[in-house]
Amino acid sequence: MASILPVFVPHEGCPCRCVFCNQNAIAGQTAGMTAERARKILCEGLSRLPEGSRPQAAFYGGSFTAIAETQQEALLAVTDEMIAQGHLSDVRISTRPDAITPEILARLRRHRVTTVELGAQSMDETVLLRSGRGHTAQDTRRAAGLVQEAGLSLILQTMVGLPGDTRGTVRRTAQEIASLQPDGVRIYPVVVLPDTVLYEQYRCGEYHALEPDEAAEWCADMLEVFLPAHIPVIRVGLNPSEDLHAQAVAGAYHPAMGELAYNALWYRRLRAQLEAGAGDILTVPARELSRAIGQKRRNLLRLREEFPDRNIQIKAK
Repeated sequence: MASILPVFVPHEGCPCRCVFCNQNAIAGQTAGMTAERARKILCEGLSRLPEGSRPQAAFYGGSFTAIAETQQEALLAVTDEMIAQGHLSDVRISTRPDAITPEILARLRRHRVTTVELGAQSMDETVLLRSGRGHTAQDTRRAAGLVQEAGLSLILQTMVGLPGDTRGTVRRTAQEIASLQPDGVRIYPVVVLPDTVLYEQYRCGEYHALEPDEAAEWCADMLEVFLPAHIPVIRVGLNPSEDLHAQAVAGAYHPAMGELAYNALWYRRLRAQLEAGAGDILTVPARELSRAIGQKRRNLLRLREEFPDRNIQIKAK
């Protein structure tokens, strides 16, 4: 997979403020994005890559297609130039499902945008409403179809632990997202950040924040849907950073959230094998061995505790 150089445009273009959102804390950035700043960020990123690399530029953090068209054009003019110079390969953008039209997609294609990430977050209408998303599940279905019809790669972003979420709503969201056949998905467990509505709801006891291990189980529920459907899971959990670590008030922040989710998934698989009569030696693909054993051997120890009469071992095939 080609390298990605992210350029964050925190909150820009967003017509409403989701209850969980503090993009400045997530991105570690408070200043607005200009063409000059974008060029500087991309050039600095290129300087850290091997000579000859042609990474993809990515505009993240806000709703790119909802910002002023003049600002979109100014930012994309920077990437146009760097693509023409052979420094970048193409562009991806992140946006809202209700900020996609055929006309917008045609403009993006002219600027070598090849991937659109849509912040679906949930496909449950009540959860979307309580989260202040300002769009519907049908908006996501419509936008996903338009992106695919335009011949662009579609990535859908999902969240677990939103207000009103249950394991049932999360699994149903995964099933609906899978039915849209995206080219990849992201799974973000909710982290409670300061300066958000969710923070106030958490302080007042109106919102229950998932702990990391609990969130890992919910993420594993999604993985059980996406992986058999051969939908690539690009990321589980927010990208860890010192700023995020310092500001996370509660919720499912863990620097290895993805590993916790895959640990939970492998525990289920291995336990099912034992219950079905498998022998004491359980084999897994070599690349999955550490996930199957679990962090600090948690899966192996748990299985040995639950099956005390077995000499359980987990080995690579």
